[in-house]
Amino acid sequence: MKEKNPYLCDQRRTKRYDILLKLNYLDPATNCRGKSMARNVCKTGLRFPVTTKMQKGSILDMKIEDPFGGSFIPSKAKIVWARELSDSEEEIYEIGVELTKKRLY
Repeated sequence: MKEKNPYLCDQRRTKRYDILLKLNYLDPATNCRGKSMARNVCKTGLRFPVTTKMQKGSILDMKIEDPFGGSFIPSKAKIVWARELSDSEEEIYEIGVELTKKRLY
């Protein structure tokens, strides 16, 4: 049986990396804010869990941990997808964002 390539359905334009980065986010339209850990990071986007349902298309103000230093990189990001994680006992959502102002590397 042939092994399925996980990147065949990947819609990102650049390679993703499975690293954890701390981040802070704010949705100015709803004043929803929080801290999270990003994963599946690429040059132009990332995904991360949130505790509040967020709308696709929303623009977030973000501060993303610089993996090479102790500072945070300010950025804006557009939510391109959002889903509820069904295997969780509490309401946890996951969102994918595309960075609109800065690239991570």
